[in-house]
Amino acid sequence: MQPVDGLLPIIFALHVYKKTRETGLALLVIWMAWRLLVPLIERYANGGRRGPVLPHVALFLGLLLVNARPIALRDDVQGPTQFLLIALGFVIGTLLVPKTWRATMGWLALSTIPLVVLFIQEASASGYPFSLDSIATIYLSTMRGDGGISRFATLVMMLTISSWYFLLLSRSLLARSLGLTGVICGVILCAGSASRTALVAPPLSAALAWAALRLKGRSRKLQLQVGLLVATIPFLSGLWWFLLSPEAARNRISDFNRLAATRCWLGIMFSNKDRFIFGIGYGSDKPNQICRHIPDYRGELGTIGHAHNTLAHIGGQHGILGIIALLILVAMVLLGLRKQFAGVRGILPLGPRGTTWAEASLGINLALGLNAIATTIHIASHVNQVLIGLLAATALSSLPSAAVEGPNDPSPPSPAALPPAPGDGAP
Repeated sequence: MQPVDGLLPIIFALHVYKKTRETGLALLVIWMAWRLLVPLIERYANGGRRGPVLPHVALFLGLLLVNARPIALRDDVQGPTQFLLIALGFVIGTLLVPKTWRATMGWLALSTIPLVVLFIQEASASGYPFSLDSIATIYLSTMRGDGGISRFATLVMMLTISSWYFLLLSRSLLARSLGLTGVICGVILCAGSASRTALVAPPLSAALAWAALRLKGRSRKLQLQVGLLVATIPFLSGLWWFLLSPEAARNRISDFNRLAATRCWLGIMFSNKDRFIFGIGYGSDKPNQICRHIPDYRGELGTIGHAHNTLAHIGGQHGILGIIALLILVAMVLLGLRKQFAGVRGILPLGPRGTTWAEASLGINLALGLNAIATTIHIASHVNQVLIGLLAATALSSLPSAAVEGPNDPSPPSPAALPPAPGDGAP
């Protein structure tokens, strides 16, 4: 366990307030620096004879230190710092050993609890009743953290899916209780954010990951039945949003505008040769001018701000080179997931004890992917950027996937041969 991970709940709590977000970002820099220092210190302690060769870790540590000011003071919110932070989170995630990953997931699960407490306190102080309908109002009126309510929704979505898998991978009563509480608090915040993606992505991703791992080797009939059942999650959500909701007509217009913004941003890279290769550059002023005919969520023209789709956003700003960079990251994740999936042997139990790390990393990355399709997941929030990279790196983790005995295993391992139970004790 690394006690420095205890900074994570504090960072998230500070980050939701505009007046304290710089303090939270300064603590985020400290957390990242310590995480990068640990493997270097361990190698030095071993006399340089053991441990991986880590020149890239030293390089990223140096990049972090020289960019500490623009990160902590938000001097480069729409510039290259956002991609540096995703890369830093990814590198840190690849350095985490199994025990450290379990502890880190526990701290992420814990993080949703103080956030709910903060909303209850703000509701009491401001006179708002604390309810699902008031969470967005409280956030926008008294907190106003990075990127508005949509960036907050992305944050709590990532914390919620992490809490869910910490719950499933844990064995001790204390760790399970923490994970369950984190899930409940996370769902409350996701629902209160009024973001469909934040509310639908965790259960849909978890269901898809469960089906992919637990139905492996089972009958085609069962696979079809479960597939149809999982498909009802987005179907019922869409049915309510577009047809049955009291605001269905406004929802249809809003989504039509979002799709128009996506097409317009992606079309920027095809407007001339230079833009196809390099894009239009950082910032949203030029895209707002090009796509000025598309209204934003308030109905105003010329302020659409972003593409509502990560691929379109990167294509418009960085051209085909940016898309290639995105595909490189996606390929790394897919190859890691494939390796983890191939490492799962036998038929796993359908219940909670059948959960493996391969399922957890697949579910987490599916949630990130669904968000990337539905919104521009990486913009505006430095905290979110680090978490995106960190959680994407679960696909490259070497956590064992055979810790749970499948029903077809001829000779289950002895308890002494099993890895330590995930999340035992406090995170």
